Amino acid sequence: MTKQFYDDFAKLPLAKMAQSITDMTFNYNETKVPVSHYKKQLSKGFEEMVEASVSVSLVATIFNTLQALQKESPKLFYQALLCLDTAVKPSNITSSQYQAMEFTWSQFELNKRKNMLDKEFVQMFNQVEENGMTYYMDNQQEQDHD
Repeated sequence: MTKQFYDDFAKLPLAKMAQSITDMTFNYNETKVPVSHYKKQLSKGFEEMVEASVSVSLVATIFNTLQALQKESPKLFYQALLCLDTAVKPSNITSSQYQAMEFTWSQFELNKRKNMLDKEFVQMFNQVEENGMTYYMDNQQEQDHD
């Protein structure tokens, strides 16, 4: 078996590892990232690095549960979310709140809305995902000054 770059890379001291990553990054469209950035990232504690992974796992569990509930009954799922957003407790729902909930569902269904969340937040997610947080924040500041 041929020896791979990774075999030696894993044995490098932190400073050389960071420099090596900087060099590899530069080789991609001449992208410059300071060695200090990679040193900082490689110096993070294991707990800090695992935190994001654990968070994503919890989101996946909740997502799977919500997806199953939505498939089982889209109407009840939507109405439960509506109750959360409006702070209406189903155990104390009034006739007027029930009427409003039913009507809101019928309008949602009639308009065949794709997203349940406010379009502004879905748009924010898409912009940050596509362009990065720095670009989004800079763009927001420009809009605030106009």
